[in-house]
Amino acid sequence: MNSIIDKVMSIIQPNLKNLIAINLRMILLSVFSTMICTMSLSQDINYPSWTHFSIDPVLPGSSWGTGGPALADYDKDGDLDVAISRRNSKSAYWYERKNDSIWIQHLMGTGETLARTLGTTAIDMDNDGWTDVMYEGIWFRNPGSLNKDPDAPWEPHLVKAGGHDAVTVDIDANGKDDILIYDGHKIAWYNTSESLRKNIESLQENIISFGHDDHGGVAPHGFGDIDGDKDIDVIIPGFWFANPGDATGSWVKHTWPFEPIPNASWGRSIRAWVSDINKDGKNDIIYSHCDTGGSHVYIVKNKNNGTEWESVRLPDPATRPGDVDGTGSFHSLGVADFNQDGYIDIFAGEQEDPAVYMEMRGKVAMKPRGLKERGVIWYNINNEEFRPTIIHLDNPGWHEAQLGDVDGDGDIDIISKIWYADGLVYHLDFWRNELK
Repeated sequence: MNSIIDKVMSIIQPNLKNLIAINLRMILLSVFSTMICTMSLSQDINYPSWTHFSIDPVLPGSSWGTGGPALADYDKDGDLDVAISRRNSKSAYWYERKNDSIWIQHLMGTGETLARTLGTTAIDMDNDGWTDVMYEGIWFRNPGSLNKDPDAPWEPHLVKAGGHDAVTVDIDANGKDDILIYDGHKIAWYNTSESLRKNIESLQENIISFGHDDHGGVAPHGFGDIDGDKDIDVIIPGFWFANPGDATGSWVKHTWPFEPIPNASWGRSIRAWVSDINKDGKNDIIYSHCDTGGSHVYIVKNKNNGTEWESVRLPDPATRPGDVDGTGSFHSLGVADFNQDGYIDIFAGEQEDPAVYMEMRGKVAMKPRGLKERGVIWYNINNEEFRPTIIHLDNPGWHEAQLGDVDGDGDIDIISKIWYADGLVYHLDFWRNELK
């Protein structure tokens, strides 16, 4: 036995140093390559900073309830303005953007229905080339002279359309935007193509589905082609409705995997966005819980034109030592390529809201006591990872945020307002994307 061992060793020993050197070199190359890849990945990801501006730090009135914001170029000066309404003043306003820090408030008009409004959308209702604004139960006609007279009054017109959610979309694909609403019970779209030309006070209502029991679910972009037939389908929590083709026939109801929050503050409620998040040619569903504490953000991947799905919950934003655990109500959701790396990112923001009043009703609090509201972007890393990054911490919080290139520099900015303030004042806010 010893002679066999000695013979083997005599063969190995001269090459032992070479073997060790080769293995060591391979190990070091592997470690070095991993380090380079990691460094390269972190260097390639551009995390833009964000600057906060107050459009209006003290909105009219001192109680809860703000409709909007509706982001559009109302005066045709080439930049984006903002419209909102306030319940307690029963008034609607538009804010003329002069620059990022100077916005001028103008009264649009007043109306009793503004005492209950929430769902708001910007749309050219009368097809005159000027963007109007529809609030719940009322719309205001752009006077078409705001570039010369920004204080010109807007004509009010009562409508039956309205609800928690209101969005603008060309649902019948005729080249003219329509209104899609969800009031928690009824999903309907309103044809603006013909009825307004005949009777400006009316809108042709088309029921998609009714008899539901949700708080919200179509805003801000809960529509898109889900089944691959190139028309606009519509989603609410747990269901999607297939467009019959001309949008006026029977919409077929289908399911998708929605994860509800048990004992949610206001029941089933989401912010929704339909988009091809992973670039596989099929539109997916991105949603955040809202109107409840304990909210999360999900991507529901469309695996086979709405018949097979894969639900992925994104990681909650990290807390720092001493911060309160948990999440509030992600009542703002937006999908865009915020850092312009070619991959679609996801934004969600927790709303500013008192922490205690829902607990008195035996429901989940709108946010954990002491939580500092967060605006979060989940940056898309090569469609393999969504990395949460907090862009703003603490008040002002977020409610019904709108995305757009507000300052005209080519990247996506964020406008948001407040619904139920933690403090004494209600406000309207702008976050500028500082992408370099």
